[in-house]
Amino acid sequence: MDARSTRRIRRSGFALAAMIAMSALLFKTPALAAEPEAAKKTEPAVKERIPDVLAPSPAPAPAASATAAKMVGREVCATCHTEKAEAFDKTFHGRKSLSNPKLANACESCHGPGSLHAESGDPTMILNPKKLDSGAAAALCMTCHKDKALMMWKTGAHANNNLSCVTCHSVHDGEGRKSLSKGATDTCLTCHKKQKTDMRLASHHPVPEGKMTCVSCHNPHGGIEGNLKADSVEEQCSKCHSDKLGPFANEHPPVADSCTNCHAPHGSANERLLKQPIQMLCISCHRSAHGGSGPTSTQATTFKRERCVDCHKDIHGSDRSPFFAQ
Repeated sequence: MDARSTRRIRRSGFALAAMIAMSALLFKTPALAAEPEAAKKTEPAVKERIPDVLAPSPAPAPAASATAAKMVGREVCATCHTEKAEAFDKTFHGRKSLSNPKLANACESCHGPGSLHAESGDPTMILNPKKLDSGAAAALCMTCHKDKALMMWKTGAHANNNLSCVTCHSVHDGEGRKSLSKGATDTCLTCHKKQKTDMRLASHHPVPEGKMTCVSCHNPHGGIEGNLKADSVEEQCSKCHSDKLGPFANEHPPVADSCTNCHAPHGSANERLLKQPIQMLCISCHRSAHGGSGPTSTQATTFKRERCVDCHKDIHGSDRSPFFAQ
């Protein structure tokens, strides 16, 4: 064997020895050997946490008494609650219970299984929506009522003031399809006293006359701005007053900003729901118009015009005049 072959064999031997030494080191070192095992233990924990974040919280388990109770039927309820049962039969929910599967259990559709309550007479053994907190009462109603008008309930003013469905609605005594305790307007004005007073002023929307109701403009179940049905005051007003919306070549800035800069929507002592008499309203911004004092009495008499809008008729905006004149 020559010298070159001898060197080649020695190098192969050294390489093999080095590989054996590294393998022994990997398997004998605790930190390195434990690392793959730790990774195996950590990975499933992360995967288990992900659904908890994405999925909604599980509903609380029912109480032991509710779990043990059984359905007994409307007839059993009516043996004690005769007047309530008779009144319920005449309501919208009562009539619907004859055809709607969601209300097939009549009383127990909302109050839950009643066997334990019927046997003991204990009021704590049956669910009473009026005694629930506002969030739980609303959640109970929304198990059936999933209309798009309710989508913003949790962010609305009523929910944030701890009101619930049963504050305004009554399944047993309510009137009409909405099961309201009072009429649509009277229900709202029970709490909204300021608006009730405004509606009695000389200038108002025809709500007291019955041609409109509060829900003509408002969604009591929640909204973006003042529980309005539209996304803004301007959009809501334009549903009836579309000619005032524009766009115009010559915009009147306070009009483009908000209708409520000039108008009080629930009522005013001034004409056209204006917040102030029209001359005072205009000069609150236009202090230097006509030299700062407005037209002289002589000019007003000559032209037989006493108000700004007698000349500036297109006050909401104009495509013809930058001064909103006709």
